[in-house]
Amino acid sequence: LIQASLASLALALFSQQAAAQAYPVKPVRLVVPAAAGGPTDIPGRIIADSLRASMGQSFVVENRVGAGGIIGAEQVARSDPNGYTLLYANTSVVSVNPALYPKLPYDATKFTYIGFVSSSPQVLVANPKAPYTNFKEMLAYAKANPDKINFASGGVGTLPHLSYELLRLETGLKATLINYNGGGPALIAVAAGQSDMLFDLLSTRVRNGDVRALAVTGPSRLPEIPDVPTVTELGIPEMLTTSGTGIVGPTGVPRDVVTALNTRLNEALASPEVQAKMKALGLTPRSGPPSDFENWATDQRQKWIRVVKATGIKPDQ
Repeated sequence: LIQASLASLALALFSQQAAAQAYPVKPVRLVVPAAAGGPTDIPGRIIADSLRASMGQSFVVENRVGAGGIIGAEQVARSDPNGYTLLYANTSVVSVNPALYPKLPYDATKFTYIGFVSSSPQVLVANPKAPYTNFKEMLAYAKANPDKINFASGGVGTLPHLSYELLRLETGLKATLINYNGGGPALIAVAAGQSDMLFDLLSTRVRNGDVRALAVTGPSRLPEIPDVPTVTELGIPEMLTTSGTGIVGPTGVPRDVVTALNTRLNEALASPEVQAKMKALGLTPRSGPPSDFENWATDQRQKWIRVVKATGIKPDQ
C-alpha cells in the first residue's frame, strides 16, 4: 500500500513537472485592467507580443475595464492557477486600491507575483509661466501666498492625487486640489495654465517645454532631465514613490511556470527594442525576480495606507 502511494505521488509530481516544462501548451490570457490604447494597455501589449515570440504561444490581451482595475483583478484572482490567466497589474491594483477600499473582492497580498515590467518615477511639473522655477521657490511662494496654488490630479484616489496628499503631509503645502477626468486632461490643464502643478510620468510636454519639471520622485535623477533633483535630494525622502507595472497570477501558480515566465519576461525587458518602446512611453523598464515586484508592491501599499489614514480620503468623495 505504501509503495502504491509513493508510486502515485511520484507519478503526480512527474505529471506536474512535465506540464510545467511544456508550458505554455495553449494560448495564455493576459488581462489588462484598463481601457485599450491607454498607458496600462500599450505596454501590456508590448510585453504580450514579446512573450508570444519567445514562448511560442499566443498571449492574448483581454481588456477588463472598470472600478480602477478592481474588475480585472478580481477576475484573475478567481481564475484557475495554472498559468493561463495572468494580470498585467499596475500600481492601482496592487497598492492604491488596497489602501483606499476597506473591502476588495481580491487580496493583493495573495497574488502569485511573476515579475516587474516597469517602475517609473513621477515628475512634479508646473506651468512654465508660474512665478517659481524650482521646488524650493515653489514652497516659498506657497508659504507666502497660501491657497493660491491649484494642484491638478487625474481623479480621486489616483496616484497623482495620493502623491499630492503625501506632499501636503510632508511639507505643509497649502493648495487647492482640482480633480480632472483622467491624467491627460489634468496635464493639459497645467500646460494651459488652468492649474498650477501636477504629478505625472515624464512626458513629451516636459521635453517640449510645455510644463516645467520641479522634482523627481524616483531614487535617481532622470537622464532626460538631469538638472531636476530627486525628492531625496530636496530633503523629503518620504516622497520616494514610483508608478509600477508587472505581471501577477492567482494564488498557487506552479513555481516552474513562474520561473519560466519570469525568465522570458526578463529577457524581453533586456531587449533594446522593448526598452526603446517603453522609454518612448515615459516608462522605466525594470526586471528582476518575482520577489522584487512583490516587495515593491508591499512597500508602496504601506505608504498609501498611511496617507489615506492621515488624510481621510474616500474613494467616492
